[in-house]
Amino acid sequence: MNLFLRSLLILVVIFAAVPEFGQDITFEGEVNLVEVYATVFDHDGQTVAGLSKDQFAILDNGKARQIRAFEPTYRALSCALLLDTTGSMKFAMPALINGARDFISALRPGDSVGLYAFTDHLEQLQEMSTDREASAAVLTQLRVEGRTALFDSIAELAVDLEKRPGKKAIVVLTDGGDNASVLNREAAVASARKAGVPIFAVAEGEALHDDTAADLLRDLAEATGGRMYKANHSKQIGTVFQAVGRYLQNGYLLAFQAPTEAKGKSWHDLQVVVKNAPEPLKVRARTGYSIE
Repeated sequence: MNLFLRSLLILVVIFAAVPEFGQDITFEGEVNLVEVYATVFDHDGQTVAGLSKDQFAILDNGKARQIRAFEPTYRALSCALLLDTTGSMKFAMPALINGARDFISALRPGDSVGLYAFTDHLEQLQEMSTDREASAAVLTQLRVEGRTALFDSIAELAVDLEKRPGKKAIVVLTDGGDNASVLNREAAVASARKAGVPIFAVAEGEALHDDTAADLLRDLAEATGGRMYKANHSKQIGTVFQAVGRYLQNGYLLAFQAPTEAKGKSWHDLQVVVKNAPEPLKVRARTGYSIE
């Protein structure tokens, strides 16, 4: 092959690999790409879908950053469902299983769900999958026993899920106790904040009456751009799971290239705002990041 034809072939391959201009692009392997999961609300507290990349701005320690990747609300989501299966959850387990089953069935066809349980350690019950029947079958095998390592389990799962590309979230249902973790509350929150995976916590049982447990769940959720919900009775677990599902399906994923000065353990405050909207909108997103 002569030089001209070889150069032409290279150009054809390059242009064939470039997405059509104007498409949303996800950079899966770029170094120091900070992902920010954001949910937008109007003045009535209703989630807002249909916003474009150009309507968002990210402020990193007050300085605007270029948005390098964007996934709108209709893009598929990867959700890790983390269930407390310790002894203290014995009487709530039937409602937990039914609520989790309804939550999984309400996900969109392209959404994936992974099932995890924790006692004194984190256990993966099923890897990320779009197979709803398989997920429902796994739920019927849940057993309650053992001590509670809530802090360790959330931190470990957040770090693992951080590596997965695209929109992702953790939904954890627990009564909030912890008597087996190596990490303390502050370390668990710090690890989750660093990973940046939004955590949606459903508090049940003792977590509703224990200020320490409730504060932990609230801190984990708000620091990562998620939200804490309360199931005041086990019968409300299904209703709460439905609310979480609606919330998750109206989230955006934004990402920007971290500046070189972000390397190290310094904390960077983040703020996400929406521009050019007909009314003021409120954004819930992770509050900051750091890069080792």
